[in-house]
Amino acid sequence: MTDNLKQKILFIMLIQFLIYFGFSMIIPVMPELVVVFGVSTLHLGFILAIYSIASFISAPFFGTLSDRIGRKPLLVGGLFVFMLSFLVFAIFSNSLVILYISRFFAGMASGALYVATTSMVADITSIESRTKYMGLIGMAMGIGFVFGPGIGGLLATVSISAPFFMTSIIILVALIFSIIKIEETYNRHTEIVRGIGVQKEYFIKPVGILLVATFVVMFMMSGMESTFQLLGKEKIDITPGEMGVLFFIGGIFNAIVQGGVIRKLKDGQEYGAMMIGQLMALIAFIMLPFMTGLFYAGICIVLLMSGNALVKTLMTSQITKEAKHNEMGKMTSTTYALDSLGRIIGPVFFNLLFLIHYGVPFFFGALVVLLSTFFIYQYYRKRGQVV
Repeated sequence: MTDNLKQKILFIMLIQFLIYFGFSMIIPVMPELVVVFGVSTLHLGFILAIYSIASFISAPFFGTLSDRIGRKPLLVGGLFVFMLSFLVFAIFSNSLVILYISRFFAGMASGALYVATTSMVADITSIESRTKYMGLIGMAMGIGFVFGPGIGGLLATVSISAPFFMTSIIILVALIFSIIKIEETYNRHTEIVRGIGVQKEYFIKPVGILLVATFVVMFMMSGMESTFQLLGKEKIDITPGEMGVLFFIGGIFNAIVQGGVIRKLKDGQEYGAMMIGQLMALIAFIMLPFMTGLFYAGICIVLLMSGNALVKTLMTSQITKEAKHNEMGKMTSTTYALDSLGRIIGPVFFNLLFLIHYGVPFFFGALVVLLSTFFIYQYYRKRGQVV
């Protein structure tokens, strides 16, 4: 790694850490908001879904824009809107309507941020080294998740709006840092392919199978995230503070996988690592309905977050390897749009299953793990890397 490349990667890692630290601070607070507002737990699913609806709508536009004007304007603009979304709800934390509106704008901003940061990493790395650097970026996100939920749970004991105020301050720091330190990474030297939206032509190529797998994996994980806390309340009467501790532990393992395991993988070793990640997720989903205590829940979180770290990061890395330089924004935005579609459907669907019985969504999740494993296998089979 050259000094210039090292500096750019470190800057992007810091931005990702600040974004995910700030964002994850509100995770332990969301179920409590449902209690405070005195509404159905279905709203938890809808609140998560509205964020992803906005991401799904905005990501394709930002992908095309990124390939026209560059990555830094999207990064700066996305951070500014992201900051405002948390600040507005912190000020009007007694309004369920304002919560929905703020989450919608936060979702739009996240589309710009994902396209900008993922495209930046792809811009400055080679195909052979991309998995390594994607792992480092993932490690920064994981470290953010290590500290965010724990601090968010503690701040929630002060007031329900405190984590939102703190998040807006953290994102403001990231915004100022981006303006001063982050350089533009995109050098347009070829004609841009026109058109806005999810790129249909990708789906007639082998990468289309991996894109579908991206949707299935996110559908599964977002559904689990939206019901895990409800399961904890049902089975072991878990508190926001305890939930924060679980995410803290899971985040540590996530960071270890991203910065240790993935960083050491060589180009061509992704398939085996993905299969291990899928197996970890399968075991966790089967275990979850039988939760007996915090230690048991912690094992499930570690398996899920570590397994997802392997699968999601490696899929993202592999997908960017399929894109031309002047289409990187479109490819990353298509990936994020499918991520968002999974996050739209997953929470609502899994919460509906939870109403039937607390164990149903997790047994269903195990079946979805098998489906996504089949798609990953089919991609690598068409690539001639497995038989």
